[in-house]
Amino acid sequence: MKHSPELNDIVLSLDELVAACGQDHHWVLALIEENIIEYDVPERQQFTGYQLTTVRRASRLSRDFEASVPAIGLILELLDELEQLRQFKRQWELEAPTVEVDVRHIK
Repeated sequence: MKHSPELNDIVLSLDELVAACGQDHHWVLALIEENIIEYDVPERQQFTGYQLTTVRRASRLSRDFEASVPAIGLILELLDELEQLRQFKRQWELEAPTVEVDVRHIK
């Protein structure tokens, strides 16, 4: 494992990625085939810390829910959408105007 100075991130080989997530090569390759993890230069087989995080999340889903690789892809997609919605909600709550009503004048 080495650090990539331009990305300020770690760079792992496929073998290092497999060892770090505790799964076998075929399982990790299935994640790549399902586009759960993507990388730009397949022939170099180098992966970033972000991809490692995704593989570890996928591994936990596989272990905890006995989810198949396609199901893991869907679950991760839905979790990402949920986080985006939560961020949108937080942003909206910060920007939403506050309306004050004086209830003493309402009949």
